[in-house]
Amino acid sequence: MQNKKIFAIKLFLLAGLIVWNIGIFSPCLIGKDNLFAYHLIKFFYSPVCHQISEKSFTCNHLQLMVCARCTGIYFGALITAIFNLLPVAVSISKRLIIYAAMPMLIDVILINLGVYNYNKVIAFITGNIFGASVFIFIFEIVKDYFLELTKEKDF
Repeated sequence: MQNKKIFAIKLFLLAGLIVWNIGIFSPCLIGKDNLFAYHLIKFFYSPVCHQISEKSFTCNHLQLMVCARCTGIYFGALITAIFNLLPVAVSISKRLIIYAAMPMLIDVILINLGVYNYNKVIAFITGNIFGASVFIFIFEIVKDYFLELTKEKDF
């Protein structure tokens, strides 16, 4: 019974990430024909990203809904959620999340110091590393919470 609950949690988180990532890549789907929908969706994503056009990938000559680094974070989480469906238990500590954030932090620092210019691919890759580790951490928290809730109801 517990394995079914854990699998349901995995599917729920995966479904949410699929919807979120489809929204990010919606310019590829809606194209230039529906600018109202494009700007409405872009407004929806604006609280989670600065959306600077020079730091974002484009599709159909339209900017994706978040910058390259955020795209990497959400895509990394999505890929990890897919692999999380496999029957392999993986957990991550807070310390490992800090280590996973280090490439992203170092990239930002080096860009701001002028060592090199912003690179969308590097931002995407460092975001992927961070997004994958944060997903595992968040999954563990959500799983533990719901298992604890169901344990209380069983009594």
